[in-house]
Amino acid sequence: MNYPFDKNDANAWLLAVLPLVLFILGLFIQDKMLTPLSISASFGAVYADRKYLLKENKPAPSVWWFLLSPVYLWKRDAWQQKPKRLFQAWIVASVLMLAGTWFQLSHDTSAALAESACPTVTQIMQESNERATCIKVGDMKEEVSGRFYRALALMSTGKKMPITIEVREDGSFYVTVPDMRDAY
Repeated sequence: MNYPFDKNDANAWLLAVLPLVLFILGLFIQDKMLTPLSISASFGAVYADRKYLLKENKPAPSVWWFLLSPVYLWKRDAWQQKPKRLFQAWIVASVLMLAGTWFQLSHDTSAALAESACPTVTQIMQESNERATCIKVGDMKEEVSGRFYRALALMSTGKKMPITIEVREDGSFYVTVPDMRDAY
């Protein structure tokens, strides 16, 4: 038997594609806001879907299954004798989210490089008997594909000092501070 899905399955579909929606939102909002948003969206979708199912006198899994969304979706379809499309959609959305996250992390090396370069800038300053320390490296601009970067180091003096970062073939990096006077 084939039971088609209708608009009343909207909350269940939201739950099924939630991993992908959260990945896309994660590109625009801070990571620390994502976990509470994820939990509340999952709970809200399960609660609203369960409420509808009970109102229609249909079997509904426990609201606590919001903690394990795929189990809720599997049980929901199984109890209604529907194909496991919601569960399958959740699997596809999760795989796409993981692939997107992997792609994003593998191509966002400049942020990690900037974070690693700051202590090196401070070390260079200390070795030259300078008192300024690096707070943050930003404004990274790739000059030679994956090899040379121009950046600005925000110093403890409030000034932005230009630096150059070279990524070596072995994965290490070399920081050059052309003019330390720019720190003051």
